[in-house]
Amino acid sequence: MALSYTTLEGKSTGFKLMIGVLTSLSIMGFASFLIMYFQGHQVFGSNNAVPWGAPIIMVIFLIGLSAGLHILAFFMYILNQDKYKSVIRLAVFMAIVLIFGAQICIFMDLGRPEKFWRLFMLVYMNNMTSMFAINAIFYSSYLASAVIYLIALLSNMQRFSKVMGMVAFTWAMLTHGGTGAIFGFIATRETWYSGLSPFEFIMAALTSSLALLILLLVLLSKCMGRSIGKDLIHPLQAVVKGFLLAMLLLMVIGELTHIYAPHREPMMYMLTGPYSWLFWVGLMFMGVLVPLVILFHPRLKKNVGWITLASALVVIGIFVKRLYLVVPGAAYPQHYYPGEIEGVWGGVASYSFAPVEIMLSVGIVAFLGLFYVIGLKYLPLLPEAESSESDPVTDIVLESASAAPEGLSEVQPSEA
Repeated sequence: MALSYTTLEGKSTGFKLMIGVLTSLSIMGFASFLIMYFQGHQVFGSNNAVPWGAPIIMVIFLIGLSAGLHILAFFMYILNQDKYKSVIRLAVFMAIVLIFGAQICIFMDLGRPEKFWRLFMLVYMNNMTSMFAINAIFYSSYLASAVIYLIALLSNMQRFSKVMGMVAFTWAMLTHGGTGAIFGFIATRETWYSGLSPFEFIMAALTSSLALLILLLVLLSKCMGRSIGKDLIHPLQAVVKGFLLAMLLLMVIGELTHIYAPHREPMMYMLTGPYSWLFWVGLMFMGVLVPLVILFHPRLKKNVGWITLASALVVIGIFVKRLYLVVPGAAYPQHYYPGEIEGVWGGVASYSFAPVEIMLSVGIVAFLGLFYVIGLKYLPLLPEAESSESDPVTDIVLESASAAPEGLSEVQPSEA
């Protein structure tokens, strides 16, 4: 049976309030961008020793979520099961929104953002031996392939969808693997240099994106007054558990490799220095250990509420992982000459997030949320609920009107 999809009508007071809040935060973010543009990057917390701040952290975090969602969408497509295929449109559209947001963050981080077009002057004006120039190809091509893939899905072009799904899958792997290579191939940064970085980035992307997809499905079910069947959530949480263990294995191998090396001071700084709490508390405890305990517990892993909590902690943990990579990794000094060097280049640097970059980051996230919600309203992305209790799509059953905010449970049907 062909799947059918709906759009969110969005006439309720709650929906309008959400649009108002997201719009207000987006305007705040735009105002922060104007402050940065006219006053320069001095309004950020970045400095000569730590040149990358919140925008770059957001870039690699959003790219990972986007690439992971697209890879997962392709796997769901080839599984050819209705309960998974029904959420592919949601995942692909979210992937497009997130990669678009990553490019906005890159635009915001440029000292002269009006010259962003130079990033796309491939070969002619770029040094194509640079990972930054190579990734400009990956990012732009990935966004284009993802948009074409979504159009094919919305148009029900099955054969073309399969082809574009494979293309988008390939570019998603290259895109986030290339992002990992930006860090892993910098030999002068001992805190970043690692041949495992591209693989670790991809595994972290798969873990966090699947956790985000679970959060998205739970949120939509609450907003629309529907309950998601356990036959969809439970397999997804089991895969999250497997991805999390694989990511942990890659991390352990990478850390042990650096510790075993004769010049282990940079890694010891990362693991025991002033920023080490990000690794041990934010990532290992909150982002890995607690979710694993929940997902392995025989009772908790069957409860959607606990699965949702574990998924949220995984997403937060991966964000902390990206923060831990960028700021402490750049704060450790590069020693170009033997002995001690006077000034900032010889000592460990510090970093404090400025209010402007925090507001800018919040504004970007709000804008992406606004973009996605508007997409739900105008594009047929939501699987249409069936009247039967054994819905082959996602086993989504309409609950009583009192279980959802007024008007949010109303959807407008669209042909498959």
